[in-house]
Amino acid sequence: MKINDLQKIEKPREKLMKIGAENLTDVELVSIILRSGGKDYPVTSLSRDLINKFGGIKELLLADIEEILEFKNIDTAKASSLKAVEEISKRYLSPSRETPTYVKTPKDVYDIVRKDIFNKNQEYLFLLCLDSRNKLISKDIISKGTLNETLIHPREIFKKAVSKNSCYIILAHNHPSEKCEPSDEDIKVTKRIHNAGINMGIPLIDHVIVTNDNFSSMKSSNLISCC
Repeated sequence: MKINDLQKIEKPREKLMKIGAENLTDVELVSIILRSGGKDYPVTSLSRDLINKFGGIKELLLADIEEILEFKNIDTAKASSLKAVEEISKRYLSPSRETPTYVKTPKDVYDIVRKDIFNKNQEYLFLLCLDSRNKLISKDIISKGTLNETLIHPREIFKKAVSKNSCYIILAHNHPSEKCEPSDEDIKVTKRIHNAGINMGIPLIDHVIVTNDNFSSMKSSNLISCC
């Protein structure tokens, strides 16, 4: 059953035009993307079952395309449409690629990594390497999972920083809990790397914790000193 076969009052596209996309349910939005369901299987039912299977619209969009294709009545066209929406969302959140990226504020850090951490279910620690003018040289994932002082060794961070000819470094990681406050372990890890940076001559100038919609800076909170 295609979306056009639904009763007019049930058609998600018509509802979007009448009341706006922000007023549609997750099921209705996914139905617009999928366009059709299957024989005796309305697109709204397919959308609802997909969302329930993966645990939410966020988890559905983040799922591997192979996982999506395993679902009955999902073909390559439907799966590709879902992954395209995910990528469009990420690109919308990413900073412009047309101009050089200079990192001067915690908001700059947030803008640089937001695309990579959006809706992630585990923590990702990023290393930003900067030149003498605070221009971004590189962005690298250092670890995945909860920050732990015993697992994150300064040696690995500064090995990468030296290989990039960095003058300064910044750390950034996400909190899937959507709470920006640093944990005790976050602070311990940061201070250890900060002290190592002083000895290496490559100062850690900030550690920014990011969520989907917010961020906090350890330097601004006076948890580490300025270089």
